[in-house]
Amino acid sequence: VAGDGGGDGGGDGGGDGGGDGGSGADPDSYFPNLDVRDHSKAALDQIDISNIIDEPGHDWSEAIDIYINGRNRASKTFQGMARKDWAAAGIQDLSIYEAYAAILSETGSGEPFLDSYNLDTLYRNNTFEGQSEKMCEISIKKNLICTGLQYAQYEGVKAIENNNEKNWDEMFAFWNGVYDQRVDSRTNKGGPGSVQSSRDSDFGTSFKEESVTALLAGQAAFEEHSLGKLSDAELSAELQNQFDRFNRANLATFAQATLKYSLNYAKGGLDSLSRDKNWGEGYTYFRCGAGLMDPAIAAFINSLLDPRDKDVTDVTPKEVHCQIVNKMLEEADIGYGLTLSNLNVEEYLPNIRTDCGIDSNVILVDPNAGGDSGGDSDCDVAGD
Repeated sequence: VAGDGGGDGGGDGGGDGGGDGGSGADPDSYFPNLDVRDHSKAALDQIDISNIIDEPGHDWSEAIDIYINGRNRASKTFQGMARKDWAAAGIQDLSIYEAYAAILSETGSGEPFLDSYNLDTLYRNNTFEGQSEKMCEISIKKNLICTGLQYAQYEGVKAIENNNEKNWDEMFAFWNGVYDQRVDSRTNKGGPGSVQSSRDSDFGTSFKEESVTALLAGQAAFEEHSLGKLSDAELSAELQNQFDRFNRANLATFAQATLKYSLNYAKGGLDSLSRDKNWGEGYTYFRCGAGLMDPAIAAFINSLLDPRDKDVTDVTPKEVHCQIVNKMLEEADIGYGLTLSNLNVEEYLPNIRTDCGIDSNVILVDPNAGGDSGGDSDCDVAGD
């Protein structure tokens, strides 16, 4: 089974970190063995839409046109990615898609949950009726990143089920964005990997390195298989192991983002637009990792943090943030074996114990993490 198509030729901030589980792999060291340059151009549509939305007095119709019709890679539009039917495409293991759908289709405009959310934000209607422009702007920008991540996961499952290296490289392309500067100068930007760089910088972790390490291990497994050193079954098993590792690292990043912005949106003294930007950012980033989380935690956060059914005038500083923190502590396993200490939360949130009434014997810093983020002792609103 071949991949997503054919052939030619990324954002959310920057900075890398040291930290959890990282092997020291250069975050930009993966280079596909097969030509997936065309696939990587999907991230350029996300960047272009974000740039349009960032312009004062922007034209929503231009952003809508790119979303529906594409600009940089017309053969695969973001709407097409958001509406992907995994079952119709022949995917047998639907567990990841169904985990996301179980949480996110319950609220909002239903299935397909990615596309309905994107359209509601772009047209500012349905579930986003009455929300501020700022809330709609940040929500579409970040949900396009969620769309890219889920399409990368779709390619990862295809790679495992078909032992297909092209799909593995396509997973990288949709997660990373452009990797070859001959295609576009905006390399390694726009995709979920860029968010990992930003959160690693915040929390002093290395989850982007972990994602790249998983991708490289999968690439090495294909090489071993080609030399006859791995059977088909052994290759599939190794790819599943590395895919789980990739998902664990991405869950960590979006759990960190959820914690960051659930605190930021409710800080005292914020004007309404700054509040809406941080609120929409936190909730939408949560959606990126929702299907990878423990279902009880994901359902809890979804009902608590979703701004679309809340009274935006009734925001108590730190209340929602601490409820999320304590739910993560209560369930212990956030997903894929991750704990709050793995996220190195006290590095970025040094007041978390006092703010949320956490006992001093609870470990909130990963002893294996490196770097110094500088923390967030009630810092002002951040961007990425």
